[in-house]
Amino acid sequence: MLVDSIGPRNKIAFNFFGIIQLIYSFIEGSCIRHAVLEKVSRDTNSKLVTLKSLSTTRWACQSEAIAAIKSNYSILLQAIEEIKNSTRNPEIKTKAKGLIIKMKSFKFIFALNMLHPILLSIAKVSSKLQTEKLELLTAVDLITGLKNTLSEFRSYDHDFDVIYDATLKKCAEFNIDIPEVKKQKISSRVDPNKETQHFIESKKEEMKYSCYFVTLDEMLSGLNSRFNQETLSIISAVGNLINLTTSEDEYVCLSNTFDINIDELKSEIKLLNNFSNTEMPKGTSTVTITQWLQWLSHSDRADIFNNFNKTLQLFTTIPVTSCSCERGFSKLNIVKSKLRASMKQERLDSLLFMSIEQEICTKIDYGEIIEEFNTLVPGNRRLVL
Repeated sequence: MLVDSIGPRNKIAFNFFGIIQLIYSFIEGSCIRHAVLEKVSRDTNSKLVTLKSLSTTRWACQSEAIAAIKSNYSILLQAIEEIKNSTRNPEIKTKAKGLIIKMKSFKFIFALNMLHPILLSIAKVSSKLQTEKLELLTAVDLITGLKNTLSEFRSYDHDFDVIYDATLKKCAEFNIDIPEVKKQKISSRVDPNKETQHFIESKKEEMKYSCYFVTLDEMLSGLNSRFNQETLSIISAVGNLINLTTSEDEYVCLSNTFDINIDELKSEIKLLNNFSNTEMPKGTSTVTITQWLQWLSHSDRADIFNNFNKTLQLFTTIPVTSCSCERGFSKLNIVKSKLRASMKQERLDSLLFMSIEQEICTKIDYGEIIEEFNTLVPGNRRLVL
């Protein structure tokens, strides 16, 4: 989540993710190189955290991959150094040498310390948003809290000072040189009033403006584009609606979004609050919406509470996250393998449905299916595969 917001304009962070993936591919691409890493871990009596590959769909992998590199940094350096000295393959030797140079650079250490706390906060929110029984009001609070957290990173110097001090300490520990700031010179022909210009004079200031602020600005921009205030207002309004505690502003928001009559919806909510049925759903989660729709489908309740029913039906077509769609593509790669490349669309749809909705399939009584198959007309007992 939000990692795709970091574009090539932020070269330090953009290149950092490429180095992370190269480290993973280099170590995990060979059983021998992985064995060297485990051997160094045992020799140094250090705990080895499993390396993770970056993912384009599962954003939590970005945080896990960075956390693994940060925890295994010294072990990885020793292991790659040992691989470089022991290998006879010139290609492997060159790759190992290049990784050591990249890992022992000031920019890599700074990006490692900068992105770890930021992505940790993002991963916490991302994992919660992908839960099955997501509380709508909690989702709004989490997204708002994440925006405020990133804004605090951006506004207060304390967080940046901690990151930069940790970078200096790491560089001193591994004898990594801190590059000097390149002095900028502006010709008087270009700007005769160059004394009024601001020039960056320290490395700390340079990293703050060229990398730290740029990263946070891109993430905040990505977060605002995905969850703007209008979207959050709709989610919050529906969350209070299914809890039968809708405010006046939320009635207006629902009316403008779903084209419903405000007065009729208010009367329906009053009726529901005074309804004597004890089986009415309670809560503010996405499961509660399904329970409400099932409750309304009985005894012509959908016709009585038509505005309430319409709002919930339309809202179910607007998912809070795209994890369901991403899960479908992930399952497609598993189901449609090379051995199943020639199957027809109908069979592929059926296999995908069973793979995605595994909870429904596990509740099926196979005895009933066998009995139904046994009672079919003898001429039609062959199943189409």
